[in-house]
Amino acid sequence: MWWRMLVYNLVVFFVFLASLPWAAYQVLFVKKRREGIAQRLGAVPGSDGKVVWCHAVSVGEVRAVTPMLSLLQEDGQTAGRLVLSTVTPTGQDTARRECGFVRSIFFFPFDLPFLAKKALGRLDPEVFITAETEIWPNFFQACFRKRVPVIVVNGRISDRSFTRYMKFRWFFRPVLEKVTLFLMQSEEDARRIREMGARPEAIQVTGNTKYDRQAEPVVLPGSVESWARSRFLLVAGSTHAGEEEVLLNALDRLKDSGVGAAIVPRHPERFDEVAGLLERRGQNFERFSHLGDGRKIEALVLLVDAMGVLDGFYALADAAFVGGSLVPTGGHNLAEPAMHGVPVLTGPSLHNFRDMAETLISSGKCMVIENSEELVRAVEVLVRGKDLSGGKRNGSEVGSVGLGGASARNTEYVLGVLYPGPS
Repeated sequence: MWWRMLVYNLVVFFVFLASLPWAAYQVLFVKKRREGIAQRLGAVPGSDGKVVWCHAVSVGEVRAVTPMLSLLQEDGQTAGRLVLSTVTPTGQDTARRECGFVRSIFFFPFDLPFLAKKALGRLDPEVFITAETEIWPNFFQACFRKRVPVIVVNGRISDRSFTRYMKFRWFFRPVLEKVTLFLMQSEEDARRIREMGARPEAIQVTGNTKYDRQAEPVVLPGSVESWARSRFLLVAGSTHAGEEEVLLNALDRLKDSGVGAAIVPRHPERFDEVAGLLERRGQNFERFSHLGDGRKIEALVLLVDAMGVLDGFYALADAAFVGGSLVPTGGHNLAEPAMHGVPVLTGPSLHNFRDMAETLISSGKCMVIENSEELVRAVEVLVRGKDLSGGKRNGSEVGSVGLGGASARNTEYVLGVLYPGPS
């Protein structure tokens, strides 16, 4: 194994050196990038040991593990012992907003041997839990040396990731063999992680915790609620570059129907970019961040340039388009609008939520569209009071499955590792 890690660390070291000028620029001139730099270098918050360390890379992963963390916090054995790390600033913001009950929230260290050792020495966790199959070879090795169990929760292997992992199976297999538990979303994910080198006895299928997330109670300004209820509202959530153009082309054709749209870009750094796109197209629009004076909204398009309010807009929506699906990203969480009983439209790139998409499509609550023409036809059907199959809409909710689902099963397995019963 040592020679594999030597090759990996040589590659990581040279990439680290090559990226230093860019990183230095980001730290010096981009305030958001300066945040947590000491933590990324291993100076995570210290503890007296006996903590349960959970890691979730970004927004989606944080939201996926939140129900499980809530259950662990309610358990008398782990209450008050949870810590949570993220990689991205948006993930950090989401964690602080939704997981304020954990002991500490911080940035995950860079995957270098001495930084992993430093971070583990400061926290001394009893277990390390990572969401959705984020594999950090140096950090995992440091855990193995300290005899810290490693658990993967809500594990999934996308089509693209599986192809890449299999090319380097010779490297990943010895790492995966030492992981204590893989709690995978589906039988297909379980098969893939087994082929990549995980021990069959360490793999369990527990379902997708993203079904378990409950809708956030988000209070929006009264002017937004009045605007939304005065028209048919299409909420385009978590959009990526290239998808706003498709949406706006459809809105041009739907303007005589009075359809309004709330556009919620996935990444905050794109807020100004999307505003520029709307201006270039001559689109009359308002920015959510400029509505503090409570004035009446006249425009048909609202650019939602804020984090943490998407659930509130889905609750007001007559239809939702979930982004990351008309571009090869793999889609985002379809259950977020579905739990509000909102008809869901999505593009064909769905490999991140394959099982969820199949369930919603088969229920008649979700439709795949591939271009603006198909989006127009789907919205026109909904405007006429029909559902996505052409029948009369009854407004019934798809709903999430609640905390009795995958999150509860994952919690049981985590507690089983922490507190094994008699053999």
